[in-house]
Amino acid sequence: MIRHQLTAVIAAAFVLSAPLEPLFAQRSRGSVSASSRGGTTTRSGNTTNRTSAGGNVSSSRTVNKTDDGATVDRQVQTTGGASKSTSKEMDADDRTVETSSTTTNRWGQTAERDRTVEGQGGYATVEGSASTSTGRQASVDGAVGRNVYGQPAYAGSVNTKYNGNYATAGVKNPYGGYTKATVGPYGGKVTTTLPSGYRTSTYYGRSYYTYGGAYYRPYAYRGVHYYYPVPPPYYAYYSSPPVGAVVLMVAGVAYLMSKDGTYSKKTTDSSGTVQYQSVPPPTGASIKTLSAERVLVTVSGTTYYLYSNAFYRRVVNGTQESFVIVTPPAGVVFLQALPAEFEIVQLNTMYFSANGNFYVPFMTADGKELFAMVDRPPAPPASGTAAAAPAPASGAAKPSASPSAPAPALRAVAETMIVPSGTQLIVRLANDVSSSTAAVGDRFQGFLDLDVAADGRLIAPRGGAVFGIVTAVEKGSKSGTTPSLTVSLTDMKVGERILSIKTQPISKTGSASKGTRRVVGGAAIGAAIGGIAGGGEGAAIGAAVGTGAGAVAAAAGSVTGAAIPAQTPQAFTLAVPLQVDITTNVAVR
Repeated sequence: MIRHQLTAVIAAAFVLSAPLEPLFAQRSRGSVSASSRGGTTTRSGNTTNRTSAGGNVSSSRTVNKTDDGATVDRQVQTTGGASKSTSKEMDADDRTVETSSTTTNRWGQTAERDRTVEGQGGYATVEGSASTSTGRQASVDGAVGRNVYGQPAYAGSVNTKYNGNYATAGVKNPYGGYTKATVGPYGGKVTTTLPSGYRTSTYYGRSYYTYGGAYYRPYAYRGVHYYYPVPPPYYAYYSSPPVGAVVLMVAGVAYLMSKDGTYSKKTTDSSGTVQYQSVPPPTGASIKTLSAERVLVTVSGTTYYLYSNAFYRRVVNGTQESFVIVTPPAGVVFLQALPAEFEIVQLNTMYFSANGNFYVPFMTADGKELFAMVDRPPAPPASGTAAAAPAPASGAAKPSASPSAPAPALRAVAETMIVPSGTQLIVRLANDVSSSTAAVGDRFQGFLDLDVAADGRLIAPRGGAVFGIVTAVEKGSKSGTTPSLTVSLTDMKVGERILSIKTQPISKTGSASKGTRRVVGGAAIGAAIGGIAGGGEGAAIGAAVGTGAGAVAAAAGSVTGAAIPAQTPQAFTLAVPLQVDITTNVAVR
């Protein structure tokens, strides 16, 4: 359904570019009947009826003009029982097209879709939603238009009931079809086929597949093989820190805790490049709040909280509550493989049930994949219909034979963080920018000298790339015009994305001096010329020439350009708030 939704988004963009007049080119001229493509077409008033050559498909379309644009209603019916009705309202003044449709297959299952396309001048925004009678739901929010090469392109986000939130983009290539990029929970998307160009890496004897910075593990569910996006395996390197991570100090070491509960720390790889490395949860780390997707584990009367491979113990000090990471408590039951017959249930996280017990996946600090026995969920497991999303299973586990076992939903949570206006970005430029050589519109690159954070959450780390532009230049002159240079930042790298920013411009000035004016007699100049010519007679000739020329004035001055030297900290101030949207998976691995 995601594919169909995106196809609809792409097609909707071009509706805006079509004029409304052709819709009325077939206005009523009485009743008309004609043969069309082997079928029959009849027109009466504003309604056109068509029947296919074999009579298997019949359709009708009615176009009515309104004060602002037009409405189009279309009905399609097949002899097999499938049908589709579409209603479209076009507003030429607002440049909007609103479409709603209902499709019914021959088994009586229905799908409803609503979509609004609004022209913005050069591109169009698209908002839409879809649902089916079988319980599937999806919504889309994005934009469509053309890229700098004139090719149709789209970008936006898709939110599905079972497959979570995904950012998606695509551009039509000259060889047909669209080149697409999709990013979902943990940076990937559940798929039955890995993207072309993936790489294989091994951690603790297990194969991981990587593509575009996302890690995948193979799983099987009901005999179908899937590749499921997972967090970076322990000790894997990645180039950017998790956006929105909380910085925690444990025994003098700084750790980053991401929204999905995984931990990492800043380090360097074998080549000395600064990297971030996924690490096991550090014992002793303390956080103030814990995700609702935590799982309860009671041992010897004490309840612990298991979330994203970490056991937490609740600590209350007066009115302050916190959660501290502890080593796995003695007495917790771990299985190396699930029982042969198990079912999958979904509540606030993913559970496996077998023989009346409940389990969740757990990875130890040394990389072993286990299943931890946990408390019964706080409410009866939901019994929804089976979804297309795959469920993790160990090598020894077998899919349940029960047809009622629902597949787990991929749960993703979208969150928006705001870096307020007035926040200072301390930046070091990669290269000198000088009024002597720069021109308006020149681009430059720099790097953050300090972390950028919002409400204690890491947005962009020190060393992250920023980009800017020269907005004004005055080169100056020896006659006294002062050189000046004005620049501002336009973009900043956040995670793997480049986000637009707007900062207050900063200006630098240089200096210019007119020098000391001195008058030299014409005869003296002429004598000098003559001396150069060879002295003696030449000097006399030169003197005569100089006398005729009279006196001249000579001026000497200097110009020092305005410059921002490389590697010198500069303070840029955000002029408008920076909004950072992140999507994280909240399910326990």
